[in-house]
Amino acid sequence: MKTSIRVVTALSALVVATAALAADPANFDFFGNVPSVPSSHGHALTMYSVINNNGAVPTPIPLDFDGSEHTIVIEATLDHRSGVSQFYTPATVRIYSDAGPVTAHDYAHPETFKDGTLILSGTFTGSLVRDQYTQTVGSFAGHIDWTGGTRLEELGANTTGWTLHGGLSRLACPLPSGFIECWDGAIAQSTVAVEPRTWGSLKALFR
Repeated sequence: MKTSIRVVTALSALVVATAALAADPANFDFFGNVPSVPSSHGHALTMYSVINNNGAVPTPIPLDFDGSEHTIVIEATLDHRSGVSQFYTPATVRIYSDAGPVTAHDYAHPETFKDGTLILSGTFTGSLVRDQYTQTVGSFAGHIDWTGGTRLEELGANTTGWTLHGGLSRLACPLPSGFIECWDGAIAQSTVAVEPRTWGSLKALFR
């Protein structure tokens, strides 16, 4: 029973962005991919992603999605494991804006996720936590303090206590060559609302 509850929780996290658009606070909504997950202390995890709000949900600072591309890169080092959880410390997050001429992101060339202007950079307070409930489904979460970037001042005093969370999967998404799992999540000042879903509707999303 506990495993079933965990799977439902993870799948719910994977569809947060589409399940509660109207209720979401301003956030950086993203969908990205991870090339490898470390199994031992001191090894690194990197997540490359594209911000995909595209006007559906407002971003915490204005972003131009017409002719520009915005990416998020998370880099973290595995500190320890406990049960289904991996704890990554230290961990950082960086948001880049490529205003043009845009070099489209290309998972075959991860450097294309970092070729824009660094507009926000931050560190995780505590650990970035990655939970894996089954061989293919899990979730991730952490808290972020923004510390740098060319647009840091636009956040005003609201630079601490941001929340990152979402779901991960190795089956529910088309994975680029060389990548093993996708991350679907958001970064916001407050927890993103989740709309209740039936188990049947969740399963239908992954068929």
